[in-house]
Amino acid sequence: MLPIELVREICRMLDEGELSQRKIAAKLGVSRGTVGALATGRRGRYGREPDAEQEIAGPPQRCGGCGMKVTMPCVYCRAVDYRLRKRTQASANPAADRRAA
Repeated sequence: MLPIELVREICRMLDEGELSQRKIAAKLGVSRGTVGALATGRRGRYGREPDAEQEIAGPPQRCGGCGMKVTMPCVYCRAVDYRLRKRTQASANPAADRRAA
């Protein structure tokens, strides 16, 4: 989902009518389809509110765990850790698996 500020900026530029949809998309780094959907009303004028956590996190950086370039903390690594913990808990308590079945 796009940040609400970006959606408002796209809508403002569309309302001004000075630039084409293609130029708006290129200038703001979004797809032409997104700009077109906002222009025709196929997409609502809503967006993601800014997260205080993301503002503190800073620019994307290389994750030491997975090697991807992400905004820290790495959500992928957190998800992998969570799945491993669940798998470990399930193997440590096999009786719980039989009761659930």
